[in-house]
Amino acid sequence: LKWCICVGRGACLERTLWSHASEVDICSGFEGQSERFHFSAMTSVPNRRRMSVVQTSTSPDGTAKDEGRRPGLRELVKSCGSGKVVCITSATDSDKNRRRSFAEKDVHVLRHSAEGEVISEANTKGLKGWSSNGRVMWTCRKGLKPEAPNQDSFSVLVVEGDYAVYGVYDGHGPYGHDISDFAHEALVTTFVAHPRREENVEQALRESFESTQKLIREDKGLDPSTSGTTCTIAYHDFKKDHLWIAHVGDSRAVVGTRMKATDAFDEPSIRELTQDHKPNLPLERKRIEESKPPGRVVFDGYYNHRVFSQKGMYPGLNMSRAFGDTLAHDEAGLVAVPDVVMVDLAKEREKWHDFTLLLCSDGVWEFLDAKDALHLFERPDNDGVEKLAQESFQSWMNDSDGEISDDITVICVKL
Repeated sequence: LKWCICVGRGACLERTLWSHASEVDICSGFEGQSERFHFSAMTSVPNRRRMSVVQTSTSPDGTAKDEGRRPGLRELVKSCGSGKVVCITSATDSDKNRRRSFAEKDVHVLRHSAEGEVISEANTKGLKGWSSNGRVMWTCRKGLKPEAPNQDSFSVLVVEGDYAVYGVYDGHGPYGHDISDFAHEALVTTFVAHPRREENVEQALRESFESTQKLIREDKGLDPSTSGTTCTIAYHDFKKDHLWIAHVGDSRAVVGTRMKATDAFDEPSIRELTQDHKPNLPLERKRIEESKPPGRVVFDGYYNHRVFSQKGMYPGLNMSRAFGDTLAHDEAGLVAVPDVVMVDLAKEREKWHDFTLLLCSDGVWEFLDAKDALHLFERPDNDGVEKLAQESFQSWMNDSDGEISDDITVICVKL
């Protein structure tokens, strides 16, 4: 899905998607300079301009991009001892962009057998009893975008009686699916293995995000120059009953609390645990414009403020923090430094008795707010994630006259 900017000419760059260009004046924000740009506005598929940046599934010569090496989740699961351990992660769809819209993404499961051995599976059939008991539910659906694979990824790691780690990752750019696929494994393995995870969770999270960005940059099987991913990760320490959230980008985490499972989620009991990292936020803009070298924040004339290099009209990201995107990191002030928050669930349980955590990519949050989403989880059945995915997809269809939808990922955890 391409956001094309024509500089100095009104010609269309993508004939199949774009039909005319409109001219707008934009102040660069530096030394009073004013620049005139031609922004291509698509009329045949108007809402593709909502998307983060260029998205496609193949390299310039038409071949599929190599998926790169995969960090060692098997070794992680093996190191967790002989107790009940389950790790479910998404995997780049075997049929990539040919996967039909709203189809589930491929998954990979690692778990301990009764004998303590690590079992690898390509489906979750053996986990239906475990996953449908109301504790953890998930779905990862491809949007309506035939030219690209599902670029969302997710991860669920549960070590019974000890801790759980849940993550949502929303890839963007030509190889965004490779970056999100790599990041969900690299971050989880790095964080769980961090020597100070138990005593200083915030430090472990921050350093793990930093290490993951370094791994992405150094991996020879990846091309992160103009591709990246958001990340929102939740770490639940079962023993202390603390919930930690760390994120970069715009995949949000919300929690709804109730006195009992039959109550409705109302405004006072809904807490948004993340704030989207957008370039127009005052602190984000200040950081970008004061970075070395400084970047620029420019309104695209439609929905988003975007990040650009001083050297030209690129990369055009509509977020201020992300994994990957090394060009934007080097020239436009992007960072992969997470915001980190902690919720003391042990203390919260003195007032509330029912907690529902949602981690979702922006395919959900583009049209729905936290109350809309949590409303679908008020009933005691276990089909809330499916309902939320369906409602999100239908909202995209209604808004675009059935022509475009972002990928949609939902993780719901009954805490």
